[in-house]
Parts: sequence; C-alpha cells; structure tokens
Amino acid sequence: MKHLLSISIGPVQDFIAAARRTADLYAGSQILQEVCRAAASVIPKDGLIFPAGDKADPADDKAIGANKILAEVEGDPKALAEGAKKAAQEKLEHLWKKTIESLPESYQSQIDQARAKEQLGSFLEFYAAWVPLNGDYPQARQAVERLLAGRKALRDFAPTQQNDEGIPKSPLDPARATVLELPRDTNGKPILKVPDLFVKDLKLRFNHSEFLDAISLLKRLYGTQELLGKVPQTKTLARMAKDPLATNAENIQEDLDDRQQPLDFPYYAILVADGDRMGEHLSKLKTKEKHQEFSKKLSTFAQSVQGEIERIVYEGKTPEKPHPYRFCVYSGGDDVLAFLPVNKAIACAKELAKLFSKVGCTLSVGIAIVHYREPLSISLHNAREAEKAAKNKSGSKAEQGNRLAVALHTRGGAPITVVRSWEELKDSKLDWDSLIQTYQSKKVSRGLAYEFHKLAIEWPKEMESQYIEYLSAEARRILARKELVELELPHFSNAKELETYANQLIIARFLSGVSDHNQPEVANA
Repeated sequence: MKHLLSISIGPVQDFIAAARRTADLYAGSQILQEVCRAAASVIPKDGLIFPAGDKADPADDKAIGANKILAEVEGDPKALAEGAKKAAQEKLEHLWKKTIESLPESYQSQIDQARAKEQLGSFLEFYAAWVPLNGDYPQARQAVERLLAGRKALRDFAPTQQNDEGIPKSPLDPARATVLELPRDTNGKPILKVPDLFVKDLKLRFNHSEFLDAISLLKRLYGTQELLGKVPQTKTLARMAKDPLATNAENIQEDLDDRQQPLDFPYYAILVADGDRMGEHLSKLKTKEKHQEFSKKLSTFAQSVQGEIERIVYEGKTPEKPHPYRFCVYSGGDDVLAFLPVNKAIACAKELAKLFSKVGCTLSVGIAIVHYREPLSISLHNAREAEKAAKNKSGSKAEQGNRLAVALHTRGGAPITVVRSWEELKDSKLDWDSLIQTYQSKKVSRGLAYEFHKLAIEWPKEMESQYIEYLSAEARRILARKELVELELPHFSNAKELETYANQLIIARFLSGVSDHNQPEVANA
C-alpha cells in the first residue's frame, strides 16, 4: 500500500542564527543541510517529491538539504521514518566525531565527551506523519500536512541529565551547559573561565566567557576547519563595498581584530528572501508528478543563488583569491539568507526575484543595512523583520508579498524602513539603482533627503486634499536650490509619500557604499 510521508527536521532558524561569528553561522547551515541530506537518502529516490529526487544523494556536493521531506512510499512508512531519523542522528554524531578527532589530543582532553554525547542525542527535532495515498493526491497532501503540524505542536520535552551542577550554561543555548572542561580551584570548584588553550588559539577566536555547548562548539570548530578563508567576516563585507576584488584570500588578521582602526564605511547588508503564497501554489498541484516538477524548479533556483550572487558581487571578474567567498548562508528552496556588501544588495535582490519568477511564484525580499560591530543575533533579527515588512501579512491580500523592504540600522539612530513593490520599482524615479547612482557619482547633496523629510513631517495635514499640488511644487523648489543635484522627482499625492521618498534617499546613500566624508554637504544656490 502506498502512503504519503511527510518529515520535518529541526531546529532550523534558531539553530543557524545562534552564532557570534559569520563562520559559525555558515557552519550551522552546512551542518543542518548535511543532516537533512542524510535523512533524505533513506527514502527511495523515485518516491521523493520534495526535495527533488535526483538531488537528494548525499554524495552529490550540489545537493540542497531541505529540512522538509515529502515522499510517496511503499511498505511501512513508520519504518522509513525511523530509518530517516536514525540516519540524521548518525550524521550529526559523525560530524562531531570527525571534527573533534581532527583536534590535537590536548584540545580533546578539554572537552567533556559524556555531556557532549547527551546533548547531541537530544538536540534534533524530528517529526513525521503519513496517510494512505488512495489516488486523490491534493487531499492526501493536505491531510498529511495537517497531521504533521499537529505532531509538531505536541513538542517533546524529555528531561535531560547533563550532570552540570555548578557548570555555566552556554550563552548561545542557555538550556545546555558547556562541554568545555573548566579549570578548578583548590576546593575542586569550577573556575568560570574558558581554558586558555582555546582562548589563545587565534583561529578559534574564543573569549574567556564563551562557555559553548556541544552544538555551538561543533559549529565553531567546523567553521574553523572547513570554512576558514571561505566565509567573509562582517568587517570584510563592509570593506568589500569599496573594492570587492581587493580582499585577501584568507580572513586577514586586520579583519579578525576589532582593535584595528575602524573603517571609513562600516556597514554591510543581510538579505532574507522568501517565496510568496507557496502553500496556495502547492494546493493547485493535482499530481505527484506536478509536485516533483515544481520541486525541481525550486532546487534549480536554490543551486543557482550562490553563483548569481558571486557574479554580481565580483562584477563578473575573478576574485584575487583561490576561491570566492560564500555569501549565501542558506538556500533551501524558496528561502534565502545571504551576507553582502551594501552596494551589491539591491542588484542581488532584483536578480533573485527574477530567477524565482521562473519557478512560477513571486519573491519577497528584506534587506537590513547593519554595522559590522553590531551583534550578529541582532543584525539577523533586523533582516528578518525587514523580510516580514516585505511580506506585510497584516495588510490586505493585494498588499502582501512581491515586495522589497530595505531597512537601515545605524548605530545610535532610529531604524528607517522603506517598502516598495517590485512593480513600483520599475518607475525610474523610484528605482533604487537610479538613486544609488546619484550618490556614487556625487551628484546629490547629503542634506537634501533631510530637507525633504522635514517638509513632509511639517506639512499641514489639512492642506493635503485641496492644495496637495503645492507639496510637490515645494519639493521641486528645494531641489532647485541645491547644487550638483540631478534628480527627477516623482509626484507626491500626500506628505507620507514624500516622507517615504526622503527615507529612500537616506537609505540610498548608505547603499551606495560611499563614506560620509566623500559626500557633498548641503549647498545653497
């Protein structure tokens, strides 16, 4: 008898985001994908619906490890689910063993393997549901997804025995204690200090308070061993806004050391993208074959993301290092997370939306411009909030999704977010690229946006209906007074539109990647 089997493996976002270094973040994504590929390898390829069957082979380096598996299976679905769970767990433990055993013995002796084993054994969240497949594929798919959602709602809260009395908790996962063997005082009590061996290792970049749990330690070590020199630091990303080809092959020590002289332009961008109304689209697929065809389109998109971003960032040129940086942290089908130089973020967003249109759906993209010294967890949160603004799920259906949201988070300033639909951005007067170019060519004064913003917030609301044409006229008068300025203003129907445009100009200055002291000051004609 055939069954439709649905599997979900987690945690996803929290697992990836729990990181203090970009290499840790990328490592979390890579580990998760390897675990998910191992689970998918248990399912017969011809029955895989998502991810695409021909891309689920763990031996395929280009495979995309989605954390969701949907398959048509023969025989006992429970046995297959248990086999997938076992394969996922074994892969996680294998990665731990491989990573730890590559360390010198002196490092290995500083790790509590018993506590690590317990944490690894209780970490993965594995859920499965299945229903008989009697010919009505759409109905069966909806039924199995409802069952899976119900199973995930009944989360397991199994007690853990970590023998961690007096042991500090991990700052990245406070539910788990550190697996590092702490030094002890003369009374045998732990001293709250990470072993010097780890702190003095410049590649590991530990500080004395990073009491990492097993999973966080795995990400740190995996990132150091597998990704060192391949993943840009946040400071490197900020530096690349000036010259993406001039960065050294390795994460140079200057970028690893925060004590070095700060950058003239200290901002970089985080891009988060997600497909719109995917559930609605899936409900229209009437057969397994149609769903598999759709899955292959998603797989093709996911595998093309890194290459397209590289092409845009490096402007089609060869980077001056043995390999390009990994800008794409995660690309699991319809969702993307990437770290970028600010002046390439809009071009990447546009290209991803164009690529995703080949899937047959629209894409919402959020971009956060953040300071390289801001904690990574906060910067990631800001990027996800921008993506939520692009989705606009609280708005009317016509206003939801298919939009680009750009949020600016300066240090010490209030955040600014501008959201526009992809259709709006076809207007050259509102297009981000046009506004960015005016700043890069130094043909717009730095203070113009702030004068527009002041006009918008001071404009009498009672004048909007009868004298609204005066608002655009006053904006044009302000523009005419400025030297160097080459802008064609759109028509403003109300003060809110002018305020949004002023905010867009402010953000465009940061997206240009031009440092402040290179911008012309306000100049009156």
